[in-house]
Amino acid sequence: MMRGSTLVLAGLVVASSLAAGASCSSDGFGDVRARRRLVVDLVPPDPAAPLGYSGAGLREAPLPLVVDQPLKFKVRVRALTPEGAPDTAFSNYVRLSSKPGAIQPLAISEATDGRNVRLEAGTSPDVDVIVTNAYGTTYIVAEDLGYIPADPLRVPPPACANGIDDDGDGRIDFPADEGCAFANDDAEQGSTYSEGISPPIFISLPRVADVRGLTCQTIGTDVACSSTGITPFPKEQIQIEAGFDELNQPRGAAEVYVTALVSNGFYVQDVTDARFGSFTDKQPGFNGLFVFNFNTPPRMRVCDRIRTIRGTAGEFFGFTQLSYPTWTLSEWNPRFSTCRVPDPTVLSPGAIGDRTNLLRLSGSLVRVESTPDRSLVVRVTPKLGSGKVPEAPGGGFVPGPDATNCDFNDDGRIDFAPGSKEGLCSQTCTADAECTEYSNFRERGTFRLTVTDSGNQQAAVQADAAQSAAFDALALRGQELRAFSGILTFFSGGAQFTIEARCKDDIITDPKGVPFPSDKRTNLEEPPPPLACVRPRTETELNPQ
Repeated sequence: MMRGSTLVLAGLVVASSLAAGASCSSDGFGDVRARRRLVVDLVPPDPAAPLGYSGAGLREAPLPLVVDQPLKFKVRVRALTPEGAPDTAFSNYVRLSSKPGAIQPLAISEATDGRNVRLEAGTSPDVDVIVTNAYGTTYIVAEDLGYIPADPLRVPPPACANGIDDDGDGRIDFPADEGCAFANDDAEQGSTYSEGISPPIFISLPRVADVRGLTCQTIGTDVACSSTGITPFPKEQIQIEAGFDELNQPRGAAEVYVTALVSNGFYVQDVTDARFGSFTDKQPGFNGLFVFNFNTPPRMRVCDRIRTIRGTAGEFFGFTQLSYPTWTLSEWNPRFSTCRVPDPTVLSPGAIGDRTNLLRLSGSLVRVESTPDRSLVVRVTPKLGSGKVPEAPGGGFVPGPDATNCDFNDDGRIDFAPGSKEGLCSQTCTADAECTEYSNFRERGTFRLTVTDSGNQQAAVQADAAQSAAFDALALRGQELRAFSGILTFFSGGAQFTIEARCKDDIITDPKGVPFPSDKRTNLEEPPPPLACVRPRTETELNPQ
């Protein structure tokens, strides 16, 4: 034991000596690590206000989030020497950007070019920076790229496009010369690569609906909110407001819960956001979101509350999703709280025919049902069969109860080329609220449900019952169902909405059955009611040893 200790000690002494020798210069002094740097000041609108504050919000009171609308900040950029003194020898352009967010080109002046501003003797003029789609803790960044912008058509050409090795480094022009930022750069010399950031600008985080493209505008005393359903943060890493701050303390009104688990991720819904619609007609909208995780999170359950969630926003064939996610959650314990997953929104024929309404509800729970008062009746479409759809004597096609197959050449797909009989046949079936095209059902397992109201108005919506092995749409064609619930998804490739059942609990085939209720207990000592597709944790999971 003593020998081993001695060897280790000797090794440490040698290592220390080597490290000490390596850290010292030949004159006995350590290397100065300070470098030239840039500083970005937020210039206050009031000259008497302290430098660095310009309506930048506070951590505890951030600026409101605005989507696709400008935020203006006035900035001044300064260059400093390693000692922190003004670097009066620095006269060059620096590039401005926003992290996160984007900035618009600066107002045209002698000192600006695009997003570049020129410093003279180490200081820039005050410039207005217009920032869009920034959120959370935001910084305005200045970078010295060694870029001197010039007119690319100038005579003589800019230094990085003149065919001459101006700086004598053996490399000529952009992109061969690393000192050239762009082809219109008028200097082949490299930059200092100095950077600087502004003081933090505190802006509210986007909620789920904001990520789904919700925008609001004020007209008089009315606030109207709408959305195209397309995220304004494409391919951006974002954090979504879920009601907790960086210290994991509750804040704000957002409440985001897990509503469904699927094989490649999960769905969440902000159950407290009802901004969609006019000032007098607020309603939940665009507050459901799919989180693509490649697989089902192993410890997650429906009813769990999301505390923080981050990921890359994007569109998958028109369906907004969050990819490469990270999250934290509060595991639902029925002894301490109710399950906050809301009841599904019931769809009428009119609601099914309104594509804007369906887009609003996509990503959230919906239901078609046969109500006890018969104001709504839902059936599997009565026309669903493997037989080829016959042609009518006068032209066109006539789907029948056993004949809805438009794949006439049996190649497994429908030909939608102009004038194709298969395409015309499929369109005829789609226009018939009581028809499901058989080849699509055979290949994908999806079918359609016919919803009829008391006024005999009909509409059909596509459904997917893959999560219930016992459900046989073909055997149940034309039969009434009590309820079919699930997540409403959208696929622009077929321009169609689909109700995807989460599990067998979402499908009530018995006309006298009752759909599963939401958890509306007022006394937490009572056991929770049976909840659709909710698998409560065991005592061991709730109290791990």
